Amino acid sequence: MLMKKMWVAEERKDKTVYRRRCPTGVEILSFFFISTCALLFLLVCSMLYGTRSENPSLPPLVKEYLPAGRCLCEFSTSFSCDTCLDCAANQAILVGNATQKEELEAWTFKYSRDRNNYGLDEAQCESAFPGQYEEIERAAKLRTRWGKVTKEDLASFGLTKGMVRAMIYDREIYIIETYLVDNVNRQKAVASLSALYRAVLAAPSAADIPNIEFVFSVEDLPAQPTKPVWSLARRVQDHNIWLIPDFGFWSWDMPALGTIDEVANEAIEREAVEPWSQKIEKLVWRGKITFAPKLRRALLDAAKGKPWSDVGQLKWTDKDFKEQYLGPVDQCNFMFIAHAEGRSYSGSLKYRQLCRSVIVSHKLQWIQHYHYLFRSNGTNQNFVEVERDFSDLSSAMEDLLDHPEKVKRIADNSVQVFRERYLTQAAEACYWRRLIKRWRDVMAWEPVLFSGVGTGERDKRGRKRGVRYETFMLYEPKVQLEWPKSAS
Repeated sequence: MLMKKMWVAEERKDKTVYRRRCPTGVEILSFFFISTCALLFLLVCSMLYGTRSENPSLPPLVKEYLPAGRCLCEFSTSFSCDTCLDCAANQAILVGNATQKEELEAWTFKYSRDRNNYGLDEAQCESAFPGQYEEIERAAKLRTRWGKVTKEDLASFGLTKGMVRAMIYDREIYIIETYLVDNVNRQKAVASLSALYRAVLAAPSAADIPNIEFVFSVEDLPAQPTKPVWSLARRVQDHNIWLIPDFGFWSWDMPALGTIDEVANEAIEREAVEPWSQKIEKLVWRGKITFAPKLRRALLDAAKGKPWSDVGQLKWTDKDFKEQYLGPVDQCNFMFIAHAEGRSYSGSLKYRQLCRSVIVSHKLQWIQHYHYLFRSNGTNQNFVEVERDFSDLSSAMEDLLDHPEKVKRIADNSVQVFRERYLTQAAEACYWRRLIKRWRDVMAWEPVLFSGVGTGERDKRGRKRGVRYETFMLYEPKVQLEWPKSAS
């Protein structure tokens, strides 16, 4: 068939001669179209293979065209909050220099006593956790400039996967609407609601807990980042998002986890048995590479074959999964712990920061509520930052191994700042209450408990908006998924 199309046969007396025929314009276009489609097909197949494969080694061509997806870093975050850390450090110095009488009169945050005190008053929260509220103040100032959040703003977007609409009224929490597509969604939403409930319930009687209405999302990737929504993480360009603490501060149903204070206590116990001098002088990391293939494969490639590396991936379907897996406390046995973001932020970072180890992280794209306390240099340095492609990981590790006193200082700073202060549940409760207060400052309306009843009206009662948190928690999981539709 091809010979007939591309060649013209001429019959002669002694032989048959074939002469090449010039292709027509249509045939040329068809050839290029088919070739382009074939190349695109191969490219798409390569990209799909690269993003879904758990094979640690990929062909160079596949790696080159591996998409970054949502992990494409248009902006990276870099915070300088020395004053925040200086204030927290100075508080400890004042306690040490105070007389016995002054210690009895003045209150200062003490980790052993106050870490799980959910009921600190506003003055104590300000004193104990300077710098923790920077993200809230950023969002509040921006909203003050743009105009207050209206009832129409919340109504302007329907709930998508992982969203809950709720209300605080007379210091009680009401769930108005949910859209939770699976049990993982449900667990995260219930954990966030529980943490908020605890913060409100434990608030001192004199604390100002205003009536508010809000929408929050527990998805890794906020689906509507231009809307005034509460979310777990944001990028620099997501100006409208208000950050809430990660659901893991309540608890996380994952192997070797649970509540965050459980993990902290286990890390402390482990370090009492295996002190700093016994830590393994290697960089450890375990994770699923398909959550962020380009980023996490770069970490694997940069650490491959290095004497200081114990970096490896997790394959949940592998029969040797239990041998590959290292819980957060097991990682405390190592002097260095690597961190890499996932589909967006990675909830594992806070657990790694509970260890007296040095966190080595690439430049972060996703911001969480406490990230303003990160310092990558100076006397307050509490982690090591490398490039997003880990191209300078090897030189960074060699520098750390050559300066053991620097390593110990960074690890101690990390414990003092994170484990012993800003990752405590006392800090989390203080953050929730400040969020409630500042959100009310930018709300343009007063929430009502009964639909059809205006503020101050008592002569009529409509349908109650939402269901109390305590009652919602008694519902079957399938009812919680899409309340109130699921109730019918």
